Amino acid sequence: MGKLFGASSIVLVAALLLTHWSEPDSRSETPVIYWVIDPAPTRPEQIASFHHWQIKEGHCSTHQLATLADVEAFRTRRWSEAMQVAIRAGNPLGAAVLDGSVAASDLPVELKVPKVEMRLDAASNDLTKKLIQGVSGVAGDVLDTYNGGMQMQFLASAGMLADVTEDARRLGFGPDKTYPALAPALFYNDRQYSFSRNPAQLMYWVNKETFARHGRPLPPRRWTFEEFEAAGKAFVAAANPPGKRQSVFFANSADWLSMRRSLGLSVFNETLTRCTLNDPRNARVYALIHKWTYEDHLLPSAADMQSFTSEGQPWGGSLDLFRRGHFGLMASGRYALMGFRRYGKLPLAVVESPHDGIPNTTLSGGQATVFAGSPHRDLAVLFLAFYASEDYNMQIVRDGDGLPPIPQYTDRPEFLRPPDYPNEWGCHEAFAEAAKTIAIVYSFSPFVQPEVVQRFEYMALGEVMSDRATPAEAAQRIAERIDREIQMTVGESRLLRERYEQYTALQIKIDACRAAGRPVPEEWLKNPFHRRLYALRGWLAEGDNATERAARQATGANQPGPGARHE
Repeated sequence: MGKLFGASSIVLVAALLLTHWSEPDSRSETPVIYWVIDPAPTRPEQIASFHHWQIKEGHCSTHQLATLADVEAFRTRRWSEAMQVAIRAGNPLGAAVLDGSVAASDLPVELKVPKVEMRLDAASNDLTKKLIQGVSGVAGDVLDTYNGGMQMQFLASAGMLADVTEDARRLGFGPDKTYPALAPALFYNDRQYSFSRNPAQLMYWVNKETFARHGRPLPPRRWTFEEFEAAGKAFVAAANPPGKRQSVFFANSADWLSMRRSLGLSVFNETLTRCTLNDPRNARVYALIHKWTYEDHLLPSAADMQSFTSEGQPWGGSLDLFRRGHFGLMASGRYALMGFRRYGKLPLAVVESPHDGIPNTTLSGGQATVFAGSPHRDLAVLFLAFYASEDYNMQIVRDGDGLPPIPQYTDRPEFLRPPDYPNEWGCHEAFAEAAKTIAIVYSFSPFVQPEVVQRFEYMALGEVMSDRATPAEAAQRIAERIDREIQMTVGESRLLRERYEQYTALQIKIDACRAAGRPVPEEWLKNPFHRRLYALRGWLAEGDNATERAARQATGANQPGPGARHE
């Protein structure tokens, strides 16, 4: 088996190298970079917008055409179709020059051509392919990563990504440009490696039509565990005739991460040196999700999902089931609009995940990174700068693919009240307000791979849902698994071991301050969740810093009260 795997790897790498060497980049008039990302319908428009933005911002080459001979020479150069589109759109006489219809009286003319051409590479978007290609030195120039920095952390730790800290300062895509809560997710080892493409967080979409059909009031924007459960029980009772198989559920899933954080618990401690999931609060969340699934039937079980027959829509079963009224609520991000709009104008609202003390959402979404081995590294970073532009942000405003990376664009009327979609009014500000007030990023530890932690998280919840472990047993097991991984990782690297020892000593100081009731300096807290938690609880040493002000906002500023309902 090992020989077969090795032979397969050699064949795959050889195919990758052959494909790379056979690309027509060397025959292009403009340098070409490749964007490794999923093939969403919006990609061609985003690429065209990037080309046009380069001309607008001066990231272009300039061509002076003084005679008709110059025009003919320009026309006969090997401009790709994409570059021809950019030349036509970005220059007043661009179309006339390329068509050969420009008159001698129009000369001289100056034409601007984008400095770099972007092409899509959707076939390499799988993480395994990115790793193989990266090791082989032929990965795409711009690599899209997912899960709010999770993949970025993994690839950066493997040495595959370029440090863009100085580029971000020079080109204007630093952490100060995006949502304050999102900034930590752009960094690995205190250096910036990415910029956000479409910030997103899970909230509940509400199908107003489904609630009206069953005579149930719409849920409040913010609610507790108990309110969620009570409303859910009433909803499923009204929606499912007695004696028949249940076909309508309150929600498609529960956001266990935000539920756990609402209890004041994170995956890790303050310094990211130890897993804290062996806490009764984590067991409580596991138990609640099990109860809501198998006792109260608010959420569908795996068997329930298998019993449904979807119409095979591109956005998957849950979205279609939500549209048809099988779910009153669906956990997703603003990006779900790209699917909803295909179904017409569904009457929609948005509410938060239920909480028990600390309302929160987890801000994540896709991020762009630059392959460290890119031969066009300096050109690839322009694409990250493009994400901070008005052109790109307004495109996200229009197409609904998450939030615009720059917060100020969520204040635009085009975002809040899209004229073509009045059925969405009231939904967009819910996502923006949550990102600005109650959002927290994932907590990543430098001492364990995020992908490993995520695998253990799903394993633990799966054990509970299949009754192979009690909630308390699963909580204890996941903590032990993650802590073992931490010790293995630390043992393999002298630099990590030294950092771990420094952070462990810092944790002792934090614990001593807490035991004595003394405030803790914010810079001691390496876990972004604990920075928010300490600010909320008044445990920080400084009385009025930015984190504390943001935390106070999260308790209610610009948000409807617990009793507020959608109209």
